[in-house]
Formats: sequence, C-alpha cells, structure tokens
Amino acid sequence: MDTPLLQKYLRNECTPDEAREVLLYLATAHGQQQLQQLLDADLTEPTELPLNATEQLDAQRLFNRIQSGKKNHPDLEANEPRLDMPVRRIGQRWGWVAAAAIGVVLLAVGSLFFYQRFTTPEPISLHTDFGQTRRVVLPDQSVVTMNGNTTIRYVENWRTDTPREVWVEGEAFFEVVHTKNHQRFQVHLPGQMNVVVLGTRFNVYTRQTKTKVVLNEGHIQMRVSDNPNNHLDMKPGEMFFADSQTNAYYKKTVNAVAQSSWRTNKLIFEGTTLAEIAQLLKETYGLDVEIRDRELQQQKVTGTIPGKDVNTILKGLSGLFDLKITRKANHIVIE
Repeated sequence: MDTPLLQKYLRNECTPDEAREVLLYLATAHGQQQLQQLLDADLTEPTELPLNATEQLDAQRLFNRIQSGKKNHPDLEANEPRLDMPVRRIGQRWGWVAAAAIGVVLLAVGSLFFYQRFTTPEPISLHTDFGQTRRVVLPDQSVVTMNGNTTIRYVENWRTDTPREVWVEGEAFFEVVHTKNHQRFQVHLPGQMNVVVLGTRFNVYTRQTKTKVVLNEGHIQMRVSDNPNNHLDMKPGEMFFADSQTNAYYKKTVNAVAQSSWRTNKLIFEGTTLAEIAQLLKETYGLDVEIRDRELQQQKVTGTIPGKDVNTILKGLSGLFDLKITRKANHIVIE
C-alpha cells in the first residue's frame, strides 16, 4: 500500500472508501509490518508523542509485559534493552511505539469487524410506475414481481443468521426459495403486519387501508404486531384480508391464480364490482375513473380480459361487459 494513504488514514483524513481499503490492508500481516515501519520512522523521539501521564504509564506497563513474556524465550532477548538499564529514555520510547502500533492495529481490526458485522447499509428501494411490472431477483435468488405503482425495500446483502426481510407498499408476487438452514423470510406490510415464510409463492396487496395476502403454494403465517395471539397460519388457496379503517380481519378461500393473474398480463374477475375495478385502475394504472350511475358501480362482472396495457384493459371491459367507456387523458367515464 502507498505510504501516503496510510499516513492519511492515521491523520483521520480518509474518505469512507479509502478507510475501508486501509482497514482491510491493516488486517493482514504485511499491513501490520508496514504500519510498524511507518511508526518507527516517524517516532524518532519520545517527545514527539502527545501522551499524557496516564497514557505513558499504560505504555510502560505494556512494555514491561512484553519484556516479561520474553524471559521465557532468551533468543528474543539478545538485542533488547535490559530492564535494569535506564528505561525512562529507551524503555518509554519503545513502549510508546509498541503501544501506538498495537493500538492502531487493534483499532483497525476492530473497526473492520464492526464495519462488516454491525453497520447497516442503506436499503435498496425500487418503485414501479403506473401500469409497469418489474421482476426483481433478491439476494437469496428469491423472485419478487412488482405490479404497477409499487415500492419494495430490502438490504443488498443478507446475512445467514438473520431473517431475510422485504418491505412492500403496493402489490407484489413472491417466489421464495427455501434455504438449507431454514432461514426465515419476512415481508413487512403497513399496520405492523408481517408475512413469515420459509419457502413458498404468494401475492401481497397493500394499498391505503386494505391488505390482502393470498397463498398460492407452501405455508405462511400472518402476524399482526408480532403478538403471538395474532398469528394466523394459512394454507394454499386462502386469502387473509385486513382493513385498518373498519378493523375488519378475516381469512377465506379464494381462487389464488385469479388473484395474481396480473403477472401473466391478464385480469381475471370473479364477481368483481365495477367500483372495485375502478379502484384497481386508479391504484395500478393511475386513472381517475368516474361511474355516474350508482347502481352500475355495484354491478358484478365475471370473465377474463387481456391486461398488457391500460388501453387493452379498457377495450376488454367495454367489449366483454357491454360498457360505454370514454377516456380523456387520465380521466375515464364508464356508463
């Protein structure tokens, strides 16, 4: 390593990337050797070390312990100063050098350990635009497919001794891999709700006050506020529904494939009201939908339409359900 960079680190003038490079280097035997040489070259006189009385005493004690340990190894003592020699000049100098060198090395190694194990990197945040879908491979090779107007957050590197965690706002489909050490996978939702899994496929919808989790395969557990009394086990084909505004919570059997059909560029409706479809068009595609007839709002529709883009969806709704749909920019009128 270049000596100027090491000197820059000792002066506490490094950038975070430079500091990490130095820490990695100082953790090696060669790095410790270069640090010792640098200290030997710089600390030519004891008076150049800004140590107070307590620090000088600690250095002397360290020097004495080093010397005591060498009594059992005569071959290491041949060129060392004797303890009965005047040590105020010689002993203190080498004691201070040893203390400084060992202190910096321990600081470097300790800082590196702390950096690698305890620092929390900034999470990755991904967002999809209205009408956009995106497939994301997570650090453990699990896959999440994001629907339009959705945000997910996760840390880039996952440790093997902590749960794998993802935060979701919007709608996303998860395909979670099962690890050999049965590492828990957690999806955090608004309202202190969490999905806990080991390996499975499921769809998450969480917008405004409503949350729906539909299990396609495997096994998951819904947890609210991480209270053991609020844990709910789910089986494939079941949906967990929660509305924080009305305090409604329940589980029921649904068509899991239909709930996540958006992933395959189609929309499957099974007794879906036009008001619910209007809400979908607003949340996922950013459209302002107006249904002027109140009775029409509650009309239920069943069928499948292409969902590649919003124009295809509107055309499909119009043709399949005999509706008149007028569009001006992002404003839609259904009658």
